[in-house]
Amino acid sequence: MRVLVLTDDRVGPVMAGSALRAWELARVLLSNGHDVVLAAANGSLHPEGHGPKVVESPPWRWADALVAPPWCLPPRAFVGNHLLVIDGINPLLEELAASPESPIVRRRRRTAAARLPLVAARADAVLLAGDEQSEWWSRVFRDRPDVPFLHVPFGIAEANPPTESCAIDGVPDDWSVVLWWGGVWPWLDLETLLAARSRLGSARVSIVVPTAARPTGDISPISANELSSAAARHGLRPPEVVALEHWIPYAERHRILNRSSLVAVLHHPGREADLSFRTRALDGVWAGVPLLLSEGGVVAEIARQEGWGGVAPPGSIDLAAAAMDLLLTERMQARCRASLAKQRDDWRWSVVARPLVEALPLIPATARGGLARAALRAASVLARRSHGGAW
Repeated sequence: MRVLVLTDDRVGPVMAGSALRAWELARVLLSNGHDVVLAAANGSLHPEGHGPKVVESPPWRWADALVAPPWCLPPRAFVGNHLLVIDGINPLLEELAASPESPIVRRRRRTAAARLPLVAARADAVLLAGDEQSEWWSRVFRDRPDVPFLHVPFGIAEANPPTESCAIDGVPDDWSVVLWWGGVWPWLDLETLLAARSRLGSARVSIVVPTAARPTGDISPISANELSSAAARHGLRPPEVVALEHWIPYAERHRILNRSSLVAVLHHPGREADLSFRTRALDGVWAGVPLLLSEGGVVAEIARQEGWGGVAPPGSIDLAAAAMDLLLTERMQARCRASLAKQRDDWRWSVVARPLVEALPLIPATARGGLARAALRAASVLARRSHGGAW
């Protein structure tokens, strides 16, 4: 099939989560005999010089099938006879609901919610991860219960990471690194991690937090100065907390992961946490780095069951500190790393994307709803939001 994979993120040597997922799904589909084009944001480059073709203007009429998150689909994507496979793994509406109110957030929430009537009428399949996401999307498709849901979580690279490591500016060579891997978004909880680190006193442990802007963003969720102020509130100073002020290229991420003793992803409680699939934690699985997570979401459940690291209740400083202290011991490092190594092959992109690969040629064009009616619903959503209606 001719498959168009679409993302509104920037693809290239430096990428963030949604671009990574689009790139890896496109690679898997190409390796399974499909003709694949990846359409991405302006400024995108080919990450590796081989693999799927990367373009900025989607070839709509060329495609037999389109695979994309619903939130970035223009009206053109809903017109035509192509199969439409919705990638529903990112709970954008819940992320926006957890963000501070602003005109930009309200506009994004409005436009995202307006996609749902069109998706409900037109989509032929949905990619998701976990029971909570399945229940959420079931409500969207309550009038079309025959639309197939395919379990396709985030994955890891086919090859194990190289063994080389790197020094981190500001971190002494003999200190352990707890890596906060990704942005500091409003639904995440860096404060609890910093407070937990303060409970460890004089332990030789550095919390390393990226402060560089995302590849498609001009502003970082947290600046180095803001991180320094947050650390000071908890009585921490360098090298107890260190800013990572450059974005790590995708092909080089193994170097900082190999230097780390823990990958930490803590969040606030709420619907975003329930629906989340913490993609940044999968790099810990790939590199065999134990995880420190908050309860809530699929990845935390798997980590607890499979021995990938420690899981603490959201906001529990004492338990997060105790988990961090325990996970940094030689015994627990060895135990968690052995568990991660044992299960790593189950999370290769070629494995997690298999349901999509197997289903794509067989997905029927299910009975679709009327696009005219769906468009009217979408317009009413936009109009209601523009007049201040509650979402």
